[in-house]
Amino acid sequence: MGLLVRLALLVLLWLLAWGEASLANLASGFVVAGVLLVAFPPGRTAHPRMRFSVIGCARLVLHLVVQLVISNVLVTREILSRRSRMRTGVLAYRVERPSDVVLTLIANIVALSPGTMTVEVTRDPAVVYVHFLLLRDVEGARRAVGRLEALVVAAIGGGGRRPQVAGAGPEELP
Repeated sequence: MGLLVRLALLVLLWLLAWGEASLANLASGFVVAGVLLVAFPPGRTAHPRMRFSVIGCARLVLHLVVQLVISNVLVTREILSRRSRMRTGVLAYRVERPSDVVLTLIANIVALSPGTMTVEVTRDPAVVYVHFLLLRDVEGARRAVGRLEALVVAAIGGGGRRPQVAGAGPEELP
């Protein structure tokens, strides 16, 4: 898409946002579009190795739906039971294929699920710290986050090498 087409589309969006095509709105639209195109020049690819896979996304969504149902049932059972069986804990998971998009998706999907919360994400080294409300099996939790990483990478790509075993996480952090 050419620079003039982008400029025209941004000005059109500006006019639509204002709801009126006046000379002042048109002029301010050109100024705003120009600033945006200078600040974010076309042609820069933030994620050159990303590839979108429909089948990978479908698997990721199916996994997410299943995990949401399971975690809702477990958290509801914990809330309604008379005795607490909670064993909370924080798991540090080193991401094997750490692009910004992969880290962001893993952190946000973990935060969606009841009973888990992303505590922190570090970039170097790429580690996701996950708080579990019901942490009974540390290695099982590590495999679950590893499986999530493999599904995210299969859905959107991530460059580098493929995970050797889908669902197996990296070794324990030092």
